[in-house]
Amino acid sequence: MAASGLVYTVSVENATITNAAQDLWEFITAAGVSILIHSVRLTLVPTISSGVAQDLRMRLQMQQRTTTGSGGTAQTPRALNRRNTVAAATTCNSGVTTPGTAGNIWGADAVSIIVPYERIFTPDQRIPVSGGSRWNLTLLAGLGGSFACSSEVYFEEI
Repeated sequence: MAASGLVYTVSVENATITNAAQDLWEFITAAGVSILIHSVRLTLVPTISSGVAQDLRMRLQMQQRTTTGSGGTAQTPRALNRRNTVAAATTCNSGVTTPGTAGNIWGADAVSIIVPYERIFTPDQRIPVSGGSRWNLTLLAGLGGSFACSSEVYFEEI
């Protein structure tokens, strides 16, 4: 099933993940504008020791927060279709160092930092976030050091 709303992507490249729990992404929807999360992609640059990538497990959680966090960097979503000239109403922040209050959990994974993480939601699995709510991709615990990270999220405003 194709998207029926306005589809956007937001990304960061070579951002630093510090050794602490944090929201890798925080999406704050505008009142009256709901979103669907279509996919999430995340890659990290592992530590190389004696020519071998050192594996760590990254505990991720997709959740709704009841309050907005602080810190981080605002990211501007871009439309996927060049004919879409409507700016996204959703606020997107990356690297939120002080997460807000936890709410509903929509999913969790323990993933290797060596293998790129990608979650593509089928139409029936897409995460709906109602207008005026938040969706967060949370790193639940520090990784023992700082890592370079690139990430991309596709979402649809409906």
